[in-house]
Amino acid sequence: MLTIFFSHGLANANLFVKRGVVLTKEQWLAIKNNDKAYDGKFYYALKRSKKVCRPSCRKTSLRPERVIIFDTLQEALDRGYQPCSRCRPDKEVWEGARIELANAAERLVRENYRQKFSLPALAGELYVDKSYLLRTFKEIKGYTLLEFHNIVRTEKAKEMLQRPELPIAFIASEAGYVSASHFTQVFRKVTGQTPSQYRAAYLRSLDE
Repeated sequence: MLTIFFSHGLANANLFVKRGVVLTKEQWLAIKNNDKAYDGKFYYALKRSKKVCRPSCRKTSLRPERVIIFDTLQEALDRGYQPCSRCRPDKEVWEGARIELANAAERLVRENYRQKFSLPALAGELYVDKSYLLRTFKEIKGYTLLEFHNIVRTEKAKEMLQRPELPIAFIASEAGYVSASHFTQVFRKVTGQTPSQYRAAYLRSLDE
């Protein structure tokens, strides 16, 4: 079979031929525009990364000459390509892949809550675009990744604040903050109370 690529993008009608399958102008537009309407109609693979994607996958900086088209996912897998971890073409339900991504991000934040929040590091760990990760997490979980990071830290701090022998400064450090003042600021923003107020209210509730 033949692969036809656009030699200078879509602005130039000249085509050149390589081995493989046909990449039509319609398919390239579907890929370029992340058109979900074409999901399941064909799949495209990237030569360098050896990943196979849905047309709606939000990859950036794609070039037609680096794309190979497959009619089915199985064809791509048989050729040694692996499913993209972002769009998960091996998953029947697109929404399911987005939920999996949000859950994976949640797990990583919980496991690394003491570290300073870094969107680039988190996106890199999940092999996804930063903007796509932010948008997906917000839509699935209802809050931003930074908000969730602060919530997790606050949950851990609450557990320690229930132990009156632990100093506030120590708790702040254990929760991942570089200063007690920053810890207090974030804790108040999340809970509406300072750490000292939360501790006092908790201790009073034990006497009731």
